[in-house]
Amino acid sequence: MDKILERSNGSAIIELENNNIKKLFQSGCSKVLNPNNYNSINELVLINTAGGITCNDNIETNILINNSQLNICTQAAEKIYSGIGDPAKVNINITLKNSNLFWLPKELILFNNSKLDRKININLSKNSNLIFCETSIFGRKAMSEKIENIFFSDKWKVFINSSLKHLEAINIKGSFIDNYKNKYTFSNQSSISTILIFGKIINQLEPDLQKIINNIQNHYCEMTKFDDKIIIRSLAEDNYDLKKTLNYLMKNIIHDKLPKNWDL
Repeated sequence: MDKILERSNGSAIIELENNNIKKLFQSGCSKVLNPNNYNSINELVLINTAGGITCNDNIETNILINNSQLNICTQAAEKIYSGIGDPAKVNINITLKNSNLFWLPKELILFNNSKLDRKININLSKNSNLIFCETSIFGRKAMSEKIENIFFSDKWKVFINSSLKHLEAINIKGSFIDNYKNKYTFSNQSSISTILIFGKIINQLEPDLQKIINNIQNHYCEMTKFDDKIIIRSLAEDNYDLKKTLNYLMKNIIHDKLPKNWDL
């Protein structure tokens, strides 16, 4: 008789209005902390008490922010472990109304034979600003980890007033080696980060950002601005080098609003 393997389920609902938490629901492995901080905006920390994600896990987070400023980060890197079964599902839905959101989770670390299907949907009103940073690590160099087989589907959609403004997706299934070595994809780099910036804040940040990125010499980091958005992509050999670059970028983008546990 087949054994039923124990799996994790988590759900979180967050509603913020006029910088006050109006609703905070958490169940299963999903927890939300509201720590004291010395920043000028609220800070929430998302926690997965399961200690990682594996096949058949299911985690959903729904966030509504109205007339507020919010910084959201995670307590630690989210580890995607190898497993037996269907890909884990992670769904994140965020709505911003006349608000500013700094989405700054720690890195996603994918292990060999891991399976993840993640979707992030963000809907902004025209007078909102979004700074979104996501990092994925395909095997940690310091731990001599290598990715040979993986299922990774990661889809992001950003809407402004319900009109699609940005869409991107990573879809990797099976062998990772060809993608890893290809100079048009990973170019032998195991760590990748994307920063997306939307809203009127881009006009304020663009001149300084270009100067900052021109000073980054150790690895790939490029910025583009089009269609009223800024995209910054970074590639590095390992997470430590990439995190130093992200610290440098973020401290110049959002200054004192950087969450305490972001630093190395």
